[in-house]
Amino acid sequence: MSTSELSKFEHSLERITYTRQRMENLYQDKRLNETDMDSVYEALFLRAVTSFEAFLEGQFLAILQGRTSYAQRRVRVRMSAVSRDALFSILLQRTKYMQWLPFINTIERANIYLAGGKPFSELDGGQRDMLHRITVIRNAIAHRSDYAMKKFSQDVIGTAALLPREHRPAGFLRGVSMARQKRFEIYISQLGDMARRIS
Repeated sequence: MSTSELSKFEHSLERITYTRQRMENLYQDKRLNETDMDSVYEALFLRAVTSFEAFLEGQFLAILQGRTSYAQRRVRVRMSAVSRDALFSILLQRTKYMQWLPFINTIERANIYLAGGKPFSELDGGQRDMLHRITVIRNAIAHRSDYAMKKFSQDVIGTAALLPREHRPAGFLRGVSMARQKRFEIYISQLGDMARRIS
């Protein structure tokens, strides 16, 4: 099992958590207002999702380049390239970068180059549903389009009885779930669990 990509991702989540806690302290001391906190939560959420995408890419490349150590019966590479440049030429196929989310992009790519798409295909249905909601929230923050906000309302909010401010991404992330945790904290924890499952 490779720990380098996972370690980088977990370190990123630790920094995000630390920053959020510091900002919460400033907010409690009335040194930040609601608008500031909304911006903080949105920016940190985007950073977390971007870091997860970087983890997916880093782990995928590490597997193809033989820089990881999985049990052979678990993860088997279906192709090899003579060089790093050749590998990227094959993977990019005239595009400038690889998209990892929505997660179906990762699964489709993994199924081509890895037997059974493992370890990426090992995320269960609940984790994939969670990752879908995380991606929809990310899109609503990043794009602000009518379509992105409609998807957020349909796929994330659904029929949940929420406060009016929780019908926006920042307010939703800052809101407290039935588990008495901020939803932001739950999503960050889930991203860490998914990365560990893949690793």
